[in-house]
Amino acid sequence: MTEALSTLPMFGQVKNPGYEYLLGIYWMKEAQMFSSSEKTRYYLPAKALLSACLAIDGYVNTVGRKVDPQWKLINEDTTHLKERLTRIYHTLNLPLDINQGIWGKVLLIFRLQHNLSHFKLADAYNVKEDEVPPIFKVIAQSYPIRMTHAIAEEAIELLVSISE
Repeated sequence: MTEALSTLPMFGQVKNPGYEYLLGIYWMKEAQMFSSSEKTRYYLPAKALLSACLAIDGYVNTVGRKVDPQWKLINEDTTHLKERLTRIYHTLNLPLDINQGIWGKVLLIFRLQHNLSHFKLADAYNVKEDEVPPIFKVIAQSYPIRMTHAIAEEAIELLVSISE
């Protein structure tokens, strides 16, 4: 875990909401290793992906508040992640290729999160395998918890490093 911002629930005087979601991914990763339940096969990777998106979102907003004195003028709930990242990088006079590298991966998991939002996560826990919605299977196969966790950590570490 990142030593500076991501290991602290507080960032200066600001509570960092992304921290709790990041901790949740650690728990899910461990739970999946010790669970033989077929139900967790699709449920935990989807839940980890949602948690990764919430963690990244929390860190983006925390870093944005730290580096941009005008951050309060944007609506964090409705302003797209792409716009918020662009604003942070612009404020710091840093180049950003939003569709490449870690940010390209982040945007992809945010798209999956959006697709996942059409389903009730709890429903995936209580269905037979042949009834699991395809999006849950895609996430379990293409974005296992360890990969989602790595994407979240890399994005958060980058955010923390550029904000210091």
